[in-house]
Amino acid sequence: MLTEVCDPTADFVLEHLNQRGVGFWRLDPGDFPDSIDLSAIFDRSWFGEVLGPLRFVELADVRAIYYRRPSGFKVPNGMPEAEAKFVRSQARHALFGVLAGLPDVTWLNNPGRMADARVKPYQLAVAARVGLTVPRTLVTNRPDDVVSFGKRVGRIVTKSLSTIVYEDADEGRGLLYTSEVPEADWGHPGIAVTAHLFQEVVERDYEVRLTYVDGQCFAAAIKPDDPNGAVDIRAHSRAVTYRETRVPSEVQKAVGEMMKRLGLLFGAFDFIVRPDGSWVFIEVNPNGQWAWIEQETGLPISAALADILEKGAIG
Repeated sequence: MLTEVCDPTADFVLEHLNQRGVGFWRLDPGDFPDSIDLSAIFDRSWFGEVLGPLRFVELADVRAIYYRRPSGFKVPNGMPEAEAKFVRSQARHALFGVLAGLPDVTWLNNPGRMADARVKPYQLAVAARVGLTVPRTLVTNRPDDVVSFGKRVGRIVTKSLSTIVYEDADEGRGLLYTSEVPEADWGHPGIAVTAHLFQEVVERDYEVRLTYVDGQCFAAAIKPDDPNGAVDIRAHSRAVTYRETRVPSEVQKAVGEMMKRLGLLFGAFDFIVRPDGSWVFIEVNPNGQWAWIEQETGLPISAALADILEKGAIG
């Protein structure tokens, strides 16, 4: 289990593994090489060990790896940034490179595959190819094209192309939410500074967080208390209701095919369900949060994740 020290979500899965008697080691790759050592020799395959303060694991014994939320690699205080960049790069390529080269290991999920799947323009294209309905989307740094796009589709929203955590002196840290772009800002000159992603506003009855786990779809309908509130469901905080919901067979089939093409065993999908009942794909997070959905609905997501790791561990 590769994750940071404070990761309550990981505990849900580890509790199942404990109950089943499945051996595991929870470690934070960010502690390498500060308090974790790696020594590996390649002779047709990788052999060696990862050693921590309290335990170690032989590389040949590793059968499953859950990549959850590892922290960044640490460097000594006061190290010049050029050297720190080198140290972090060496640590990342060494540890993850050796682990990725181990044979017959089940990854939940492989970090390289996740990096590809996180790219929004790419995942939109894959979603459309497998048959999912996708909002009309524009990626551009040309203000005039935003004006033309807005006139063609009506109301539009913008979202960041990658997950951005901002820091504000008054509000502290937070995420950039999807937000509607007023018509007066469609041609804003600031658009030319970098690429932006714009989409048509999808009329919403409710939203669905669909958690995919190795062929199983666990879906929770999420409906805001204020239907006229923010377009991003996350901005409603706790002012929403949850219920388990059925996934249409055609959506379930398409989601499975999409995950097969992305090479992932786990993904957290967001859909908008229109008033006519049709499902519209918004995005997939290959390492998204899911524990709060299990708590709100009772969906057995953690048990399904533990099944993958247990199966990988016993071969």
